[in-house]
Amino acid sequence: MPRLSVHVLGGGERVPMLHDDRGLPLFYPTLFATTQLRNAGVAFNTIRNKLADIVVLLRWEQQQGRDLTAEFMHGEWLSLADIVSLRDFAKLNMRALGTDERVTGTTDNRAVDFLEARVALRPALTSVAPQQHYNRLTTIADYLEFVATVLTQHRGSAHVVAEITRMAKTIRKHRPRGLASRKDDLDRLSPPSELVDRFMAIGAESHPQNPFHNPGVRLRNALIFGLLRYTGLRRGELLSLRIDQFELGHEPHVWIRRNQDDVHDSRRYQPVTKTKERPLPLPEAVAEQAERYIMQVRARLPPARRHPYLLVSHRKDQTLGQPLSTSALSSQIFSKMRTIDPAFSGIHPHAFRHYFNYELSVSIDNHNVTATSGGDKRAEMVISEAREADVRAFLNGHRSRASGAAYNRRHICEASDRAIRLVQAQLRQKNGGGGKSNE
Repeated sequence: MPRLSVHVLGGGERVPMLHDDRGLPLFYPTLFATTQLRNAGVAFNTIRNKLADIVVLLRWEQQQGRDLTAEFMHGEWLSLADIVSLRDFAKLNMRALGTDERVTGTTDNRAVDFLEARVALRPALTSVAPQQHYNRLTTIADYLEFVATVLTQHRGSAHVVAEITRMAKTIRKHRPRGLASRKDDLDRLSPPSELVDRFMAIGAESHPQNPFHNPGVRLRNALIFGLLRYTGLRRGELLSLRIDQFELGHEPHVWIRRNQDDVHDSRRYQPVTKTKERPLPLPEAVAEQAERYIMQVRARLPPARRHPYLLVSHRKDQTLGQPLSTSALSSQIFSKMRTIDPAFSGIHPHAFRHYFNYELSVSIDNHNVTATSGGDKRAEMVISEAREADVRAFLNGHRSRASGAAYNRRHICEASDRAIRLVQAQLRQKNGGGGKSNE
Protein backbone atom coordinates (compact mmCIF):
# COMPACT_ATOMS: atom_id res chain seq x y z
CA MET A 1 0.00 0.00 0.00
CA PRO A 2 1.22 3.56 -0.68
CA ARG A 3 2.54 5.46 2.31
CA LEU A 4 2.25 9.20 2.92
CA SER A 5 5.30 10.80 4.54
CA VAL A 6 6.69 14.27 5.08
CA HIS A 7 10.26 15.26 4.21
CA VAL A 8 12.07 18.33 5.53
CA LEU A 9 14.39 19.81 2.91
CA GLY A 10 17.64 21.60 3.68
CA GLY A 11 15.98 25.00 3.44
CA GLY A 12 13.28 23.99 5.92
CA GLU A 13 10.51 23.35 3.38
CA ARG A 14 8.11 20.55 4.30
CA VAL A 15 7.28 18.29 1.35
CA PRO A 16 4.57 15.61 1.64
CA MET A 17 5.10 12.65 -0.66
CA LEU A 18 3.57 9.27 -1.51
CA HIS A 19 5.88 6.22 -1.50
CA ASP A 20 5.47 2.64 -2.63
CA ASP A 21 6.36 -0.42 -0.54
CA ARG A 22 10.04 0.00 -1.46
CA GLY A 23 10.12 3.62 -0.29
CA LEU A 24 10.27 5.06 -3.83
CA PRO A 25 8.12 8.12 -4.62
CA LEU A 26 5.05 7.35 -6.74
CA PHE A 27 5.61 9.13 -10.04
CA TYR A 28 2.21 10.55 -10.99
CA PRO A 29 1.09 11.60 -7.48
CA THR A 30 4.46 13.35 -7.08
CA LEU A 31 4.14 15.01 -10.49
CA PHE A 32 0.60 16.15 -9.65
CA ALA A 33 1.60 17.51 -6.23
CA THR A 34 4.60 19.33 -7.67
CA THR A 35 3.20 20.87 -10.84
CA GLN A 36 -0.43 21.44 -9.87
CA LEU A 37 -0.18 22.20 -6.15
CA ARG A 38 3.28 23.15 -4.88
CA ASN A 39 4.17 25.32 -7.88
CA ALA A 40 0.81 27.06 -7.54
CA GLY A 41 1.60 28.05 -3.94
CA VAL A 42 -0.88 25.67 -2.31
CA ALA A 43 -0.36 25.33 1.46
CA PHE A 44 1.47 22.33 2.88
CA ASN A 45 -1.57 21.00 4.76
CA THR A 46 -3.70 21.20 1.63
CA ILE A 47 -1.14 19.24 -0.38
CA ARG A 48 -0.94 16.61 2.35
CA ASN A 49 -4.73 16.29 2.46
CA LYS A 50 -4.98 15.92 -1.31
CA LEU A 51 -2.30 13.22 -1.34
CA ALA A 52 -4.30 11.42 1.35
CA ASP A 53 -7.31 11.61 -0.99
CA ILE A 54 -5.22 10.06 -3.77
CA VAL A 55 -4.35 7.19 -1.41
CA VAL A 56 -8.09 6.43 -1.31
CA LEU A 57 -8.11 6.19 -5.12
CA LEU A 58 -5.08 3.89 -5.08
CA ARG A 59 -6.73 1.64 -2.50
CA TRP A 60 -9.80 1.42 -4.73
CA GLU A 61 -7.56 0.46 -7.66
CA GLN A 62 -6.01 -2.30 -5.56
CA GLN A 63 -9.38 -3.59 -4.44
CA GLN A 64 -10.68 -3.67 -8.01
CA GLY A 65 -7.47 -5.12 -9.46
CA ARG A 66 -7.21 -2.16 -11.81
CA ASP A 67 -4.35 -0.13 -13.30
CA LEU A 68 -5.87 3.15 -14.42
CA THR A 69 -2.59 4.41 -15.85
CA ALA A 70 -2.42 1.49 -18.28
CA GLU A 71 -6.12 1.85 -19.09
CA PHE A 72 -5.79 5.55 -19.89
CA MET A 73 -2.85 4.85 -22.18
CA HIS A 74 -5.08 2.49 -24.16
CA GLY A 75 -7.92 4.99 -24.32
CA GLU A 76 -10.08 3.26 -21.72
CA TRP A 77 -11.94 5.55 -19.32
CA LEU A 78 -13.95 5.03 -16.16
CA SER A 79 -17.50 3.92 -16.86
CA LEU A 80 -20.53 5.09 -14.92
CA ALA A 81 -20.47 1.84 -12.93
CA ASP A 82 -16.79 2.43 -12.10
CA ILE A 83 -17.52 5.97 -10.92
CA VAL A 84 -20.39 4.80 -8.73
CA SER A 85 -18.13 2.14 -7.21
CA LEU A 86 -15.39 4.72 -6.65
CA ARG A 87 -17.90 7.15 -5.13
CA ASP A 88 -19.11 4.55 -2.63
CA PHE A 89 -15.56 3.50 -1.75
CA ALA A 90 -14.46 7.12 -1.23
CA LYS A 91 -17.21 7.49 1.36
CA LEU A 92 -15.65 4.87 3.63
CA ASN A 93 -13.47 5.62 6.64
CA MET A 94 -10.05 4.35 5.58
CA ARG A 95 -8.80 3.98 9.15
CA ALA A 96 -11.71 1.76 10.08
CA LEU A 97 -11.29 -0.54 7.08
CA GLY A 98 -8.18 -2.33 8.31
CA THR A 99 -8.01 -5.74 6.71
CA ASP A 100 -11.74 -6.09 6.14
CA GLU A 101 -12.29 -8.70 3.43
CA ARG A 102 -14.79 -6.42 1.72
CA VAL A 103 -11.84 -4.17 0.89
CA THR A 104 -8.91 -6.56 0.60
CA GLY A 105 -10.84 -9.25 -1.23
CA THR A 106 -10.03 -12.01 1.31
CA THR A 107 -12.73 -14.41 2.40
CA ASP A 108 -14.03 -15.28 5.82
CA ASN A 109 -15.79 -18.48 6.76
CA ARG A 110 -17.90 -16.81 9.45
CA ALA A 111 -21.08 -16.80 7.38
CA VAL A 112 -24.51 -18.34 7.77
CA ASP A 113 -26.17 -20.30 4.92
CA PHE A 114 -29.68 -19.03 4.36
CA LEU A 115 -31.36 -20.79 1.43
CA GLU A 116 -29.24 -19.83 -1.59
CA ALA A 117 -27.77 -16.74 0.10
CA ARG A 118 -24.81 -16.41 2.43
CA VAL A 119 -25.27 -13.72 5.06
CA ALA A 120 -21.95 -12.53 6.49
CA LEU A 121 -21.80 -11.57 10.15
CA ARG A 122 -20.27 -8.15 9.62
CA PRO A 123 -21.22 -4.68 10.89
CA ALA A 124 -21.74 -1.84 8.46
CA LEU A 125 -18.61 -0.02 7.38
CA THR A 126 -18.19 3.43 8.89
CA SER A 127 -18.31 6.48 6.64
CA VAL A 128 -16.63 9.87 6.61
CA ALA A 129 -18.49 13.16 6.87
CA PRO A 130 -20.16 14.49 3.69
CA GLN A 131 -17.68 17.37 3.41
CA GLN A 132 -14.70 15.00 3.49
CA HIS A 133 -16.42 12.75 0.95
CA TYR A 134 -16.93 15.81 -1.26
CA ASN A 135 -13.28 16.82 -0.93
CA ARG A 136 -12.06 13.32 -1.76
CA LEU A 137 -14.06 13.11 -4.98
CA THR A 138 -12.97 16.63 -5.97
CA THR A 139 -9.30 15.68 -5.59
CA ILE A 140 -9.79 12.35 -7.38
CA ALA A 141 -11.50 14.05 -10.31
CA ASP A 142 -8.71 16.64 -10.58
CA TYR A 143 -6.00 14.00 -10.29
CA LEU A 144 -7.47 11.57 -12.83
CA GLU A 145 -8.09 14.40 -15.27
CA PHE A 146 -4.44 15.47 -14.87
CA VAL A 147 -3.00 11.96 -15.26
CA ALA A 148 -5.17 11.10 -18.25
CA THR A 149 -4.20 14.38 -19.94
CA VAL A 150 -0.48 13.80 -19.35
CA LEU A 151 -0.66 10.24 -20.70
CA THR A 152 -2.57 11.16 -23.87
CA GLN A 153 -1.36 14.66 -24.70
CA HIS A 154 0.86 13.36 -27.51
CA ARG A 155 -2.22 12.23 -29.44
CA GLY A 156 -3.66 15.69 -29.89
CA SER A 157 -7.13 14.16 -30.21
CA ALA A 158 -10.20 16.30 -29.54
CA HIS A 159 -12.22 13.13 -28.91
CA VAL A 160 -9.81 11.99 -26.19
CA VAL A 161 -9.91 15.42 -24.55
CA ALA A 162 -13.71 15.30 -24.57
CA GLU A 163 -13.73 11.83 -23.00
CA ILE A 164 -11.35 12.89 -20.22
CA THR A 165 -13.44 15.98 -19.52
CA ARG A 166 -16.61 13.86 -19.46
CA MET A 167 -15.07 11.38 -17.01
CA ALA A 168 -13.91 14.11 -14.59
CA LYS A 169 -17.23 15.95 -14.88
CA THR A 170 -19.17 12.77 -14.08
CA ILE A 171 -17.06 12.14 -10.97
CA ARG A 172 -17.75 15.69 -9.78
CA LYS A 173 -21.48 15.20 -10.38
CA HIS A 174 -21.43 12.29 -7.94
CA ARG A 175 -20.18 14.42 -5.06
CA PRO A 176 -22.67 14.75 -2.16
CA ARG A 177 -25.11 17.64 -2.47
CA GLY A 178 -26.80 19.95 -0.01
CA LEU A 179 -23.70 20.54 2.08
CA ALA A 180 -24.69 24.16 2.69
CA SER A 181 -27.58 23.01 4.88
CA ARG A 182 -25.35 20.58 6.77
CA LYS A 183 -22.72 23.06 7.90
CA ASP A 184 -22.13 23.32 11.61
CA ASP A 185 -24.17 25.98 13.34
CA LEU A 186 -21.70 28.82 13.66
CA ASP A 187 -23.46 30.13 16.76
CA ARG A 188 -22.19 27.24 18.87
CA LEU A 189 -18.61 27.87 17.77
CA SER A 190 -18.65 30.92 20.05
CA PRO A 191 -19.07 29.49 23.56
CA PRO A 192 -21.18 31.26 26.21
CA SER A 193 -19.41 34.02 28.11
CA GLU A 194 -20.00 32.30 31.46
CA LEU A 195 -18.29 29.13 30.19
CA VAL A 196 -15.29 31.05 28.85
CA ASP A 197 -14.93 32.92 32.15
CA ARG A 198 -15.02 29.65 34.10
CA PHE A 199 -12.48 28.05 31.75
CA MET A 200 -10.12 31.01 32.12
CA ALA A 201 -10.52 31.01 35.91
CA ILE A 202 -9.67 27.32 36.27
CA GLY A 203 -6.82 27.66 33.78
CA ALA A 204 -5.27 30.44 35.86
CA GLU A 205 -1.96 29.71 37.58
CA SER A 206 -3.25 29.68 41.17
CA HIS A 207 -6.69 28.06 40.83
CA PRO A 208 -7.03 24.97 43.06
CA GLN A 209 -8.90 23.03 40.36
CA ASN A 210 -6.21 23.58 37.75
CA PRO A 211 -5.45 20.02 36.53
CA PHE A 212 -1.75 20.78 35.95
CA HIS A 213 0.66 20.66 38.89
CA ASN A 214 3.94 21.97 37.49
CA PRO A 215 4.05 25.78 38.05
CA GLY A 216 5.89 26.31 34.76
CA VAL A 217 3.28 24.34 32.85
CA ARG A 218 0.51 26.30 34.57
CA LEU A 219 2.13 29.57 33.49
CA ARG A 220 2.58 28.36 29.92
CA ASN A 221 -1.04 27.21 29.68
CA ALA A 222 -2.40 30.43 31.20
CA LEU A 223 -0.36 32.32 28.61
CA ILE A 224 -1.81 30.14 25.83
CA PHE A 225 -5.39 30.73 27.00
CA GLY A 226 -4.78 34.47 27.36
CA LEU A 227 -3.26 34.81 23.89
CA LEU A 228 -6.15 32.92 22.33
CA ARG A 229 -8.86 34.84 24.14
CA TYR A 230 -7.52 38.38 23.84
CA THR A 231 -6.04 38.26 20.32
CA GLY A 232 -8.18 35.73 18.42
CA LEU A 233 -5.10 33.91 17.11
CA ARG A 234 -5.46 30.84 14.99
CA ARG A 235 -3.91 27.65 16.36
CA GLY A 236 -1.12 27.69 13.78
CA GLU A 237 -0.37 31.35 14.52
CA LEU A 238 -0.17 30.61 18.24
CA LEU A 239 2.21 27.67 17.89
CA SER A 240 4.42 29.48 15.38
CA LEU A 241 5.04 32.48 17.68
CA ARG A 242 8.73 33.28 18.14
CA ILE A 243 10.26 35.22 21.02
CA ASP A 244 11.45 37.94 18.64
CA GLN A 245 7.85 38.64 17.63
CA PHE A 246 7.02 40.09 21.07
CA GLU A 247 7.51 43.70 22.11
CA LEU A 248 6.77 43.79 25.83
CA GLY A 249 7.61 47.38 26.71
CA HIS A 250 5.18 50.30 26.67
CA GLU A 251 1.92 49.31 24.94
CA PRO A 252 2.97 45.67 24.46
CA HIS A 253 2.04 43.82 21.29
CA VAL A 254 2.91 40.70 19.33
CA TRP A 255 3.63 40.49 15.60
CA ILE A 256 1.92 37.70 13.68
CA ARG A 257 4.38 36.65 10.99
CA ARG A 258 4.62 33.94 8.38
CA ASN A 259 7.37 31.53 9.46
CA GLN A 260 6.82 28.84 6.82
CA ASP A 261 9.73 26.47 6.14
CA ASP A 262 11.77 27.74 9.09
CA VAL A 263 14.99 25.74 9.44
CA HIS A 264 14.84 26.28 13.22
CA ASP A 265 11.50 24.46 13.53
CA SER A 266 12.04 20.79 14.33
CA ARG A 267 8.36 19.89 13.97
CA ARG A 268 7.74 17.74 10.90
CA TYR A 269 4.19 19.10 10.72
CA GLN A 270 5.04 22.76 11.16
CA PRO A 271 2.23 25.03 12.43
CA VAL A 272 2.05 28.09 10.21
CA THR A 273 0.21 31.38 9.82
CA LYS A 274 -2.55 31.18 7.20
CA THR A 275 -3.53 34.83 7.17
CA LYS A 276 -1.84 38.22 6.74
CA GLU A 277 0.98 39.45 8.95
CA ARG A 278 -0.09 42.05 11.50
CA PRO A 279 0.68 43.48 14.97
CA LEU A 280 -1.81 42.71 17.76
CA PRO A 281 -2.01 44.61 21.07
CA LEU A 282 -1.57 42.58 24.25
CA PRO A 283 -3.21 43.17 27.64
CA GLU A 284 -0.69 44.04 30.33
CA ALA A 285 -1.45 40.82 32.21
CA VAL A 286 -0.76 38.63 29.18
CA ALA A 287 2.44 40.57 28.39
CA GLU A 288 3.60 40.04 31.99
CA GLN A 289 2.92 36.30 31.71
CA ALA A 290 4.86 36.13 28.44
CA GLU A 291 7.86 37.88 29.98
CA ARG A 292 7.87 35.63 33.06
CA TYR A 293 7.53 32.50 30.94
CA ILE A 294 10.41 33.53 28.64
CA MET A 295 12.79 34.65 31.39
CA GLN A 296 11.99 32.34 34.30
CA VAL A 297 10.65 29.09 32.81
CA ARG A 298 11.63 28.62 29.20
CA ALA A 299 15.19 29.90 29.74
CA ARG A 300 15.84 27.09 32.23
CA LEU A 301 15.24 24.38 29.62
CA PRO A 302 18.53 23.87 27.72
CA PRO A 303 16.89 22.38 24.58
CA ALA A 304 14.66 25.46 24.30
CA ARG A 305 17.72 27.68 23.85
CA ARG A 306 18.40 26.08 20.47
CA HIS A 307 15.33 27.52 18.78
CA PRO A 308 13.33 30.79 18.95
CA TYR A 309 9.79 29.43 19.40
CA LEU A 310 7.89 30.69 22.41
CA LEU A 311 5.82 27.71 23.52
CA VAL A 312 7.69 24.50 24.31
CA SER A 313 7.01 21.03 25.64
CA HIS A 314 7.66 20.37 29.34
CA ARG A 315 7.34 16.58 29.14
CA LYS A 316 10.42 14.85 30.52
CA ASP A 317 11.19 12.86 27.39
CA GLN A 318 12.83 13.50 24.01
CA THR A 319 10.41 16.39 23.36
CA LEU A 320 11.54 18.41 26.41
CA GLY A 321 12.16 22.00 25.38
CA GLN A 322 11.12 21.36 21.77
CA PRO A 323 8.46 23.56 20.11
CA LEU A 324 4.97 22.60 21.27
CA SER A 325 3.19 20.46 18.68
CA THR A 326 -0.37 20.74 17.42
CA SER A 327 -1.26 17.33 18.84
CA ALA A 328 0.14 18.25 22.26
CA LEU A 329 -1.94 21.42 22.36
CA SER A 330 -5.07 19.38 21.80
CA SER A 331 -4.37 16.08 23.57
CA GLN A 332 -2.28 17.27 26.51
CA ILE A 333 -3.67 20.72 27.32
CA PHE A 334 -7.27 21.18 26.17
CA SER A 335 -8.16 17.51 26.73
CA LYS A 336 -6.94 17.65 30.32
CA MET A 337 -8.96 20.81 30.95
CA ARG A 338 -12.05 18.90 29.79
CA THR A 339 -11.57 16.41 32.63
CA ILE A 340 -12.53 19.20 35.04
CA ASP A 341 -15.82 20.01 33.34
CA PRO A 342 -17.37 18.14 30.37
CA ALA A 343 -18.85 21.47 29.24
CA PHE A 344 -15.30 22.52 28.32
CA SER A 345 -15.57 20.23 25.29
CA GLY A 346 -17.02 23.24 23.48
CA ILE A 347 -13.85 25.25 24.09
CA HIS A 348 -10.94 24.77 21.71
CA PRO A 349 -8.51 27.17 19.98
CA HIS A 350 -10.85 28.08 17.12
CA ALA A 351 -13.77 28.59 19.51
CA PHE A 352 -11.67 31.27 21.22
CA ARG A 353 -11.29 32.98 17.83
CA HIS A 354 -15.06 33.13 17.45
CA TYR A 355 -15.46 34.39 21.00
CA PHE A 356 -12.86 37.11 20.43
CA ASN A 357 -14.85 38.35 17.44
CA TYR A 358 -18.07 38.26 19.44
CA GLU A 359 -16.53 40.39 22.19
CA LEU A 360 -15.17 42.73 19.53
CA SER A 361 -18.70 43.28 18.19
CA VAL A 362 -20.10 43.89 21.66
CA SER A 363 -17.29 46.35 22.43
CA ILE A 364 -17.92 48.30 19.22
CA ASP A 365 -21.65 48.47 19.98
CA ASN A 366 -20.96 49.80 23.46
CA HIS A 367 -18.52 52.34 22.01
CA ASN A 368 -21.12 53.56 19.53
CA VAL A 369 -23.78 53.90 22.24
CA THR A 370 -21.41 56.03 24.30
CA ALA A 371 -20.42 58.11 21.26
CA THR A 372 -24.01 58.86 20.19
CA SER A 373 -25.09 59.73 23.73
CA GLY A 374 -22.52 62.52 23.83
CA GLY A 375 -24.30 64.71 21.28
CA ASP A 376 -23.17 65.99 17.90
CA LYS A 377 -19.61 66.69 19.08
CA ARG A 378 -18.96 62.99 19.49
CA ALA A 379 -20.91 61.72 16.48
CA GLU A 380 -17.77 61.50 14.36
CA MET A 381 -16.41 58.88 16.83
CA VAL A 382 -19.10 56.35 15.82
CA ILE A 383 -17.63 53.26 14.15
CA SER A 384 -19.59 52.59 10.96
CA GLU A 385 -20.36 49.08 9.67
CA ALA A 386 -17.75 49.49 6.95
CA ARG A 387 -15.18 50.64 9.47
CA GLU A 388 -16.03 47.73 11.77
CA ALA A 389 -15.53 45.31 8.86
CA ASP A 390 -12.12 46.86 8.20
CA VAL A 391 -11.13 46.55 11.86
CA ARG A 392 -12.26 42.92 12.00
CA ALA A 393 -10.42 42.06 8.78
CA PHE A 394 -7.19 43.61 10.10
CA LEU A 395 -7.31 41.91 13.50
CA ASN A 396 -8.17 38.53 11.96
CA GLY A 397 -5.58 38.88 9.21
CA HIS A 398 -8.19 38.59 6.46
CA ARG A 399 -7.65 39.99 2.99
CA SER A 400 -11.37 40.44 2.45
CA ARG A 401 -14.10 41.97 4.60
CA ALA A 402 -16.40 39.09 3.71
CA SER A 403 -14.17 36.59 5.52
CA GLY A 404 -15.19 38.03 8.87
CA ALA A 405 -18.93 37.48 8.38
CA ALA A 406 -18.85 33.98 9.87
CA TYR A 407 -17.26 35.28 13.08
CA ASN A 408 -19.99 37.87 13.62
CA ARG A 409 -23.01 35.60 13.33
CA ARG A 410 -23.64 35.12 17.06
CA HIS A 411 -23.66 38.86 17.66
CA ILE A 412 -25.98 39.45 14.69
CA CYS A 413 -28.37 36.77 15.96
CA GLU A 414 -28.46 38.36 19.41
CA ALA A 415 -29.05 41.83 17.95
CA SER A 416 -31.81 40.46 15.70
CA ASP A 417 -33.45 38.74 18.65
CA ARG A 418 -33.46 41.99 20.65
CA ALA A 419 -34.87 43.90 17.68
CA ILE A 420 -37.76 41.52 17.03
CA ARG A 421 -38.65 41.38 20.72
CA LEU A 422 -38.75 45.18 20.79
CA VAL A 423 -41.09 45.18 17.78
CA GLN A 424 -43.29 42.53 19.39
CA ALA A 425 -43.49 44.53 22.63
CA GLN A 426 -44.47 47.67 20.73
CA LEU A 427 -47.18 45.78 18.83
CA ARG A 428 -48.58 44.30 22.05
CA GLN A 429 -48.68 47.77 23.60
CA LYS A 430 -50.37 49.18 20.51
CA ASN A 431 -52.98 46.40 20.57
CA GLY A 432 -53.82 46.88 24.22
CA GLY A 433 -51.32 44.77 26.09
CA GLY A 434 -51.57 41.61 24.07
CA GLY A 435 -55.30 41.58 23.35
CA LYS A 436 -56.81 40.93 19.95
CA SER A 437 -56.31 43.64 17.38
CA ASN A 438 -59.26 45.19 15.59
CA GLU A 439 -59.46 43.76 12.12
